[in-house]
Amino acid sequence: MAEKETNQGGEEGDRGELVDSVGRSKSGSASPTAEEKPRFPELAVSGETTAGERGETGVAGGEAAEGEEKARDSEKKRRRKNDGGTSDSSGKKRFNLREEMSEVKTVLEGEGEDGTKCNILHRRYQSLVREYKRLERRLVECQKKQLEVAQHRDIIQNEYARANLARSKLENLCRELQKHSKQVAEESRQRAREEEERRREVSGKFQTTINEITMKMQEHHQRNQSLQHENIELASKLKQLAEQYDSREEQFEKILHQRHLEVQLSEAKLAQHNVVAAEEKELSLQERHQLLRESLEQQRRCEQLTRQEAELRGQLALYSEKFEEFQGTLTKSNEVFNTFKKEMDKMSKTISVLEKEMAMWKTKYEKCNKALIDTAEERLHHERQAHVIRVRNERLEKLCRALQAERNQLQEQIRKQAEVEREESGSSDQQPSLETKSSTDSSPPPDVTTSPPSPPHQSDDRESGEEENGSLGNKSL
Repeated sequence: MAEKETNQGGEEGDRGELVDSVGRSKSGSASPTAEEKPRFPELAVSGETTAGERGETGVAGGEAAEGEEKARDSEKKRRRKNDGGTSDSSGKKRFNLREEMSEVKTVLEGEGEDGTKCNILHRRYQSLVREYKRLERRLVECQKKQLEVAQHRDIIQNEYARANLARSKLENLCRELQKHSKQVAEESRQRAREEEERRREVSGKFQTTINEITMKMQEHHQRNQSLQHENIELASKLKQLAEQYDSREEQFEKILHQRHLEVQLSEAKLAQHNVVAAEEKELSLQERHQLLRESLEQQRRCEQLTRQEAELRGQLALYSEKFEEFQGTLTKSNEVFNTFKKEMDKMSKTISVLEKEMAMWKTKYEKCNKALIDTAEERLHHERQAHVIRVRNERLEKLCRALQAERNQLQEQIRKQAEVEREESGSSDQQPSLETKSSTDSSPPPDVTTSPPSPPHQSDDRESGEEENGSLGNKSL
């Protein structure tokens, strides 16, 4: 099938060239005027539609210019190969209009009967009519293919528009996402700065409170040392009480040096102090008679120490409350930082998902572009084929008109020759021998206006040819 199509393409090219040469040689007799209407209005309409489609594809397919140039080069190479292959592979003889016209001229100029000449011309004309009908069928098929390609192109253009809309939406989403990410980053930086300032303020306050606590501890330490010296100066009988006070002072020093003192430890120390006070009271009761004055003084000192202890306990509770507040602020800042970190992780995940989707849409967009380029190349190929077929069709129309004009001229010549022969036969009634001789040599019968007597199959061919000529005349009109 491919070889037949290539052979037909080569024959059509040769016929087009020969039609041009015949049209130039016979332009005075039967060439159509420049203002003549088109033979087929369907072709004109299809030409206008293809021109409109070219405009649309020129706007939408500007990116496929390089692909079209490559397609043109490949089409030219393919045509050259097909022309070379058909000349070598096909053993059949091609249709050559020049040879046909030269043969027709030789037949007309040669010696022989006019009926045989008319039969030869009739057969040649029938072959041309069959070729013309085959080209018309081929043209209709090409028009159908062109419509299918146009529908396919419209579908692809719709898909391309949808892809462009999706791409624009994705670009807008990406821009919004970038803006949102920038805002989130700016907010996170601002929050980090605020948290840093709060931490600095809290650390400064904490440092001031620690300094105050150390100052008070130093003052109390000095007071305790003075009390210790006073207790050492007491009598040896109160040695145990002084040792207990020393242990208590050591415990107080440890408590004051510790920053994170718990409430239970203070309560335990208070209980220990109460036990010591009870023991002191017992000792004072035993030695009341002997050391009444010392016991009274010691009681007064114990009361002072209890008051100091209450004051220290209140200060310790206040410091513990401040420390708890500071710890609460730290926990809140940690919670805020953790929530911010979780939000950043979520945003990074969404960004990665959107990047993957954008890459997927990008690949789809590239595939759509490739499909559009391929369809544009196919459409250009079909347009070229349709243009070639239209040109060939026009050339065949010109050839048919030229042949019709020649046929009319030949019929007119035959009619004139028949009239002349009739006149000669009328004048030669007196010479029967000459009449019989002329009738046997060259004169046709009286009904030779259309064609000489022929066999039955030739008359059938003539009738079919006349019907085809009539149909072609109606079409041309």
